[in-house]
Amino acid sequence: MDKKALIGLIAFLVFPFLFMLLPLDLFSGEVAFWLLLILIVLWIYLVEKKTITSIGWKKITLKTVFGALGFGLALFILFGLITTGIQAAGLELNQEMATLFASQPPIVLILIALRAGVVEEVLYRGYAFERIYGLTKSKFIAGLIPLIIFTLMHLAWGVGHLVFVFIAGGLFTIVYASKRNLVVNIIGHFTVDIIALLVLPILLGS
Repeated sequence: MDKKALIGLIAFLVFPFLFMLLPLDLFSGEVAFWLLLILIVLWIYLVEKKTITSIGWKKITLKTVFGALGFGLALFILFGLITTGIQAAGLELNQEMATLFASQPPIVLILIALRAGVVEEVLYRGYAFERIYGLTKSKFIAGLIPLIIFTLMHLAWGVGHLVFVFIAGGLFTIVYASKRNLVVNIIGHFTVDIIALLVLPILLGS
């Protein structure tokens, strides 16, 4: 058994829950997650003696970028349908976070979308998937465990949001498991969030 991978998995998947216990404001929370990303990269290089290719990082090409943008746009449309279905079912969606994001300037929203795309995909899809797969040799287990933990991270956001996060995270997991390309997931995730947080509100506001 790869003990270094196991220690890294436990530590990095637990850290976000510790952040939830701290009285962090929006800025502090964002910084905490970027610091977590730095810790993950340092762990990979200095402790595991591997590189970021071991978590699915591939060469960035124009084909990859445009494909990921299309993937993100398709997911955004699909997520809109999912949200409509959740609301039609009468499930609660968190409005507090939506209000908080709506009050932020564009540069902050861009940074939030970037953090979500990079840090969440590195942690829950790249690092967690690859290390669990290395330990279990099962793509199903490697995808399911991080997905459950990712969903539980949003426990305080309401039942409707939990359903949405589970489905959304599941789709990102399926794409990663099939492509094993972290760049696709990062760009796709960023695309979804930047449209939802910034582009769509601007279009609706105009």
